[in-house]
Amino acid sequence: MEKSLKILFIEDLASDIDLLYFELRRNKVPYTSEHVQTREDFELALDTFKPDIVLSDFALPSFDGLTALQIKQEKYPDIPFILVSGTIGEENAVELIKNGATDYVLKDKLFTLIPKIGRALEDAQKKKEKRISDEILQRQYKALFEIASLQSHQVRGPIASILGLINLFNFDEPGDPMNTEIIMNLQVATLAFDDVIYSIVEKTNEIKGMVA
Repeated sequence: MEKSLKILFIEDLASDIDLLYFELRRNKVPYTSEHVQTREDFELALDTFKPDIVLSDFALPSFDGLTALQIKQEKYPDIPFILVSGTIGEENAVELIKNGATDYVLKDKLFTLIPKIGRALEDAQKKKEKRISDEILQRQYKALFEIASLQSHQVRGPIASILGLINLFNFDEPGDPMNTEIIMNLQVATLAFDDVIYSIVEKTNEIKGMVA
């Protein structure tokens, strides 16, 4: 972990925070941190500190890990969230993971913390990249659908008008006054067709830009 991590701790016991600090220093993990104990401070820290990861106790006097997880999931789903507790219990841990927690660490097994932080950050990065990729694909599908719609519907109108006007043109008598009106209408239909082609080109370039 060469990058300095921004870690947000949710913990009420100073002694337990010191143990976490010690484990991070022992493993030479560069980090900056903030420490909160209440819901209000947690929400503020999410918005202002913008942590890379949250390490939370399961139960605090005025707050709890499940509520913190729910808030985090609603506001910043990409941030990994690890429960660090001595009283969480297997059943609670499994339930929290089902609700979006990345992992959990028992306080008497803090030697597992650093590897789990590493995996959590790696998984979070992969999920973020997948989400971005999925969003790009959705925009591409939308653009392709719009191109298909333009080709199947809006192209037909101007083409039908152009072909119909050509059929009305009096080639035997080019000086026929009706030919002037037909030519003017042909210009309008041609410009409309050009606008549709321009829109298709724009949508195609948009898709190319997403891929680049």
